[in-house]
Amino acid sequence: MAPYKPSDREDEFFMKLESQKVTKLRSELDKKREEEARCHQKETHWMKCPKCGSELEEINYQNVMIDKCKDCQGIWLDHGEIELLVKGQAKLTKGFLNRLLG
Repeated sequence: MAPYKPSDREDEFFMKLESQKVTKLRSELDKKREEEARCHQKETHWMKCPKCGSELEEINYQNVMIDKCKDCQGIWLDHGEIELLVKGQAKLTKGFLNRLLG
C-alpha cells in the first residue's frame, strides 16, 4: 500500500494555518517586548530630572505635591498640578483683594 500523500489543497490549507499561527505568535511576542521596553524605560527614568538626570524629590508647595531636582533645583509638575497651583493662587489673590478693598 502506498503512503498517503496530501493534496495540494490540503498542503495549502495547513501552510496557511501555520502561517497564521506564526503571525499571531510573532505579534504577541512583539507586544510583550514593547511592554517590557516601556517598563524598563519607566524604571530607568522614574523620578529623574529631565534636565540633568538627578533624583527628584516630592515637596509640598501650597498643598500640591510637586517634584524638585536635588541638584539643579528644577521644578517639574505632573498633569493637573499647574491648574491646582493657579486655582490656589487665585483664591489667595481674591482673599487679599477682598480684605484690602472690603
